Amino acid sequence: MKHIYLICYDVAEPKRLRKVYKTLQGAGESLQYSVFRCELSREERQKLIELLWEILNLAEDRLLVANLGLSESRGIDCLQYWGDPREVPNSTRPIVL
Repeated sequence: MKHIYLICYDVAEPKRLRKVYKTLQGAGESLQYSVFRCELSREERQKLIELLWEILNLAEDRLLVANLGLSESRGIDCLQYWGDPREVPNSTRPIVL
């Protein structure tokens, strides 16, 4: 039985940030920078969390995992978002602010 999870993160160091992003990219859909929607079983969720724990420095980084409900019921409809799909910046290109 799969649930929909909203996973958000705040990672202080760029190398860890890229690793967290790549790990989550394989598990779900990126909604915004540092926000993913993942459809996971209990076992998949636990495995993903264990992978993320290996990457994160919990003294500096934060991770939020919110269970939105079963994928075939409330979980599928509890997110609404508008606007153009976000574009992932090329990490090799400088970003000018």
